[in-house]
Amino acid sequence: MGNILGQRIRHLRQSHQLSQMELATELNITNVQLSRYESGSRKPDPETIAFVASYFHVTADYLLGLSSSIRENDSEYISHQQDIELLNAIHSSPELESLIKDMITNHDQFLKLKKIWSIMNGKENSGY
Repeated sequence: MGNILGQRIRHLRQSHQLSQMELATELNITNVQLSRYESGSRKPDPETIAFVASYFHVTADYLLGLSSSIRENDSEYISHQQDIELLNAIHSSPELESLIKDMITNHDQFLKLKKIWSIMNGKENSGY
């Protein structure tokens, strides 16, 4: 399994545009401890894992690599990797980004867009 825990902590920290120092302060640990967690040279205790999960609104199972689902109830969400792919595709096209911003005015529309994205990528049976 390698250092999935450290990789996921680093990914979450970077995706929230936090420095190691900023996140360490939020978690009430030292920058050195966080660096060691991210590199895999040390493992956080269960309380720290729970605090990291709570801070980023993810599951401990996700952090530990036991699940690819980032949230407790994933019935409304596609996997985190698909979210990233969708956001990258939207941001890579100014026209698409503008269209999406005009289209999506509520959460239900966002969920429909994610469902369409899954179908387009062959993740679900499109019925065609």
